[in-house]
Amino acid sequence: MLAIALSLLVGYLWGGYSRRQAMFASAITGVIMSVLVVADIAMAHFSSFLDLKSRPISTIGAETPNFTGGFWESFLDKGAQLILPTILLTLISVASYSRYTRSSMLEVMGQDYVRTARSKGLSERAVITKHAFRNALIPITTIVAFDFAGLIGGAVITETVFGWKGMGELFRTGLDNVDPNPVMAFFLVTGIAAIVMNMLADIAYAYLDPRIRR
Repeated sequence: MLAIALSLLVGYLWGGYSRRQAMFASAITGVIMSVLVVADIAMAHFSSFLDLKSRPISTIGAETPNFTGGFWESFLDKGAQLILPTILLTLISVASYSRYTRSSMLEVMGQDYVRTARSKGLSERAVITKHAFRNALIPITTIVAFDFAGLIGGAVITETVFGWKGMGELFRTGLDNVDPNPVMAFFLVTGIAAIVMNMLADIAYAYLDPRIRR
């Protein structure tokens, strides 16, 4: 975070007339360099991590019980525990998003403004990326907003299978023990997440299609 803040400050102070573009470029540079530095240090401690844990990717829990490693070994341990649940949730999302994107693109490619863009002599890449795909993202944005709100609320089945102590597991435990407090907290967080993500989706609509701003 400090590297990104300093990158923004450098872009602001030395950006000149292109201050906004300089801040954006410096922030991207700060993010990339920060990720590379963290990855480099983590890989430097990977051998000591394997000495403590011969099987790097576990299947149950958010961390290895009674793990005795230092900060970076614990960082690698918790990061490795995220791999399998992340792959599972990503595959589920990609499967649905690809189908929705395909159907939305097929509908958009037949619109008049796409034919007009082609008649002006634009390349097929410009027609797809700047005209068709941008408008095809509008229905996808709605689905992404609901899915992200659902992830914040917790993935009950995924957390149960992989032994994660998240919102979904809290909800299931509250139901099993007939405890209304965690169940009400689950619905409160899920409802707030749905409202916030729908608000962000509406803002994204205006960015994707300037006609909505009117």
